[in-house]
Amino acid sequence: MWEKVERGEWREKCGEREGGLAMKGLAISLLLLVLTSCSETNVGKPQSIGEPYDVVLVSTDKSLLAMVRGMLGVTMAGLPQEELLFNVKTARGGEINAATQYDRNIVVVRRKGSHTRIRYERNPYARNQLLVFIDTPSSAALRADSAKTAKTLQRLIEQFETKAAMDYDSQNHNLKSMKEIEKAIGCKITIPADMRASKKGKDFIWISDNGQKTMRNVCIYTVNGIHVSQSGIVSMRDSVMSANIKGEREGMAMTTERRADVMFSKHGKGIMARGLWQMEGDAMGGPFVSMTLADSVRNRTVTAEAFIYAPSTTKAKAMKRLEAILYTLEIE
Repeated sequence: MWEKVERGEWREKCGEREGGLAMKGLAISLLLLVLTSCSETNVGKPQSIGEPYDVVLVSTDKSLLAMVRGMLGVTMAGLPQEELLFNVKTARGGEINAATQYDRNIVVVRRKGSHTRIRYERNPYARNQLLVFIDTPSSAALRADSAKTAKTLQRLIEQFETKAAMDYDSQNHNLKSMKEIEKAIGCKITIPADMRASKKGKDFIWISDNGQKTMRNVCIYTVNGIHVSQSGIVSMRDSVMSANIKGEREGMAMTTERRADVMFSKHGKGIMARGLWQMEGDAMGGPFVSMTLADSVRNRTVTAEAFIYAPSTTKAKAMKRLEAILYTLEIE
């Protein structure tokens, strides 16, 4: 089946819709459909320009631009200080041109149509690129739909960036560590190729890149019994991490920072937790995010946790990059 899309082209559908979705009744889960595209559409295209979560806004309407910029001015949850997730800039000229068409994430905002509508496309000009059109009849209409539009736009870009990170790791992975985890823990998870340092404990593996400014870490561990309540996950975390991650001196061990809330959410069959870690007896600390799965067949709980230590730099993008690893966790 064929469908007419932007720029007057005709494109074969790939089993998923690449067209627009009206705001009314929009299901966020449907946004995942844009993340699959025909492989042949990337042939001969250059790589997109920019870092993850870089966004270029394109519009001739300053009031619409200001509203959409505000939609992307969100801070990431679970960090020790406020940090914006999206790095937003405005394109000159108000249209896609030679200076902007290869940017990583492009959002075009237009006065068009009878209601607020989002249309999206992957890899229109370059590989690893997301193009979003927000059409609205007026500033008042966009303001009325701002909550839904903001949530949809944020989720769409986040899902695109998560899949991009997962795709990269699937092609650039640490096979040795992955096999060790599968053998010792009995689960599968993708470990990036640049994370090579490791430490083993009882039903516990710690993988790190030993970075100087930002040290990225992933731990995979299991505990007997099912511990998927919020208090159970935190207690399990404190027990396992304090036993396996020690400080420089006696009595120093990793634990959960109790002065900050731990936030929980469901993701498929797993439970995600976000919060802050600290090293007891030391000033070290930072953010963590974890994915916990119940293994009812073996009567155990499996957790993959990512945390960073980056005392002198921003942490939002590094944490999102690590979070993508957790989505690959599978129990054998």
